Amino acid sequence: MKSKFYTSQVIATANRIDVTKLPWVLYIDKKSLPTFGGIYFVGSDQEPTAYIGQAGCFKTRFIGHHRKNSFEQLVNEYGKKCVKVRYWQAPLMPKCELVPFLSQLESYLIENSKTRYNHTANSLPKTPFASKQRTYYHPIYVQLNKLGEYYVPKSSDRTAGFYFSLQKIHMAENAIKYHSPTFIISSGTWKDALYEYENNLDSEWKQYSTLYFLEVRFQARWINYVGQGGIEDYILCGDQATFHRIFLNEKTGFKEFSIQYLRTGLTNCSKSDFCETLLGLTN
Repeated sequence: MKSKFYTSQVIATANRIDVTKLPWVLYIDKKSLPTFGGIYFVGSDQEPTAYIGQAGCFKTRFIGHHRKNSFEQLVNEYGKKCVKVRYWQAPLMPKCELVPFLSQLESYLIENSKTRYNHTANSLPKTPFASKQRTYYHPIYVQLNKLGEYYVPKSSDRTAGFYFSLQKIHMAENAIKYHSPTFIISSGTWKDALYEYENNLDSEWKQYSTLYFLEVRFQARWINYVGQGGIEDYILCGDQATFHRIFLNEKTGFKEFSIQYLRTGLTNCSKSDFCETLLGLTN
């Protein structure tokens, strides 16, 4: 295979880049990346060049990145406080010169580094990001309520339930048909959580504008109808209830799950891989 030709400027620049001494942000804090461009490196201290790329703007490059699943795999392996995005700022030069320069520099660095997710002869063995193997194939439901406002009748026979709107009656009936695992997730601000749970909170959670907690899991079994003042309320009830207080924001895959499935009220979330996480957390 014919070797690529690299200019002396590209080679000299690459040799001056010490990846371990570059500025960085944690991958989970990628929104704080600067708006200038250059070359970036995603990895841990043990594997700093798992992926090498170039960007005209570091901040926007990570919006919908095509290697997002790979980066999340690194977070799973090393931990959310260990995976970094290191960046090297491109020099000032005309755009017509900068674009080919960065392309060559990126290519040279990839060829001469041990990468995992760049496809080169020197790449580390690829570990593909795989969807979680499913253990439950029937419908799974989640109910999102505000902190402190969910309805959970506890009893010695481990029953629980929550109010739902008439518009969701078809979902509730389907949940009963399959005796579906049904989860109650509560959400609120740090102040809401502090009021509800007093001091049993981690101060690092303050960084989130909305906090999410997994509160209850039960098997859907029946619907109660409670009429008062001419208004009929519907309560989805079940047994085998377990009660929790599991902080979800930092769980891998939760952000995507929350965007796609968490709406106030009852929702069918069966298609999400995060369902396996919910099942695993409450077994």
